[in-house]
Amino acid sequence: MRAFKDYNTTQEYTDFQKLPAGAYEVKIIRAEDSDDALCLLFDIDGGEFDSFYHKKFADDKKSFGNKAKYKGVLRVWYPDGGEYDDNKKRRLKTVLKTICEDNSLSIDFTKEWDGADLKGAHTGVIFRDTEWEYEGKTGVTALPYTIISLEKLKSGEFTIPEIKRLKSSGFTDVTSLVDEDDDLDF
Repeated sequence: MRAFKDYNTTQEYTDFQKLPAGAYEVKIIRAEDSDDALCLLFDIDGGEFDSFYHKKFADDKKSFGNKAKYKGVLRVWYPDGGEYDDNKKRRLKTVLKTICEDNSLSIDFTKEWDGADLKGAHTGVIFRDTEWEYEGKTGVTALPYTIISLEKLKSGEFTIPEIKRLKSSGFTDVTSLVDEDDDLDF
């Protein structure tokens, strides 16, 4: 067997705590434009999962180096002239208004505004379980779904949506279910 020279100083993998679907108070780190969305970078503030995303990012950097990505992000899509513009406008306004009301902020969103205005703001975020598939592997992780007021968060006046499943074609490959020699009745 080979000698493992750095054995005593090498950090081992540990089980990382999984965030369950639910509602949590978050603190906004920053707001920025990215592609066609307002991106709210945040972390959980308080409770059992305090600083969850900072800890996860630090852990991922150990494993993936510069390829690690910060996962505490809620994207709110801007209107783009498409058929869903009314929904996008309503969601964007609801998110911004909720954050402002939770933090007694007065921002005129009808004019250009600075994302730093939301830094340090607190609000509630609902997370739902979402199925994922990557390089042949699948799993479930809790992802940010929407913002709710701190009042609703504290009163329990919210519903956690059902799991978002991966889309499937709806067809089953029957060739894998039968032998080539079997007769199929149609």
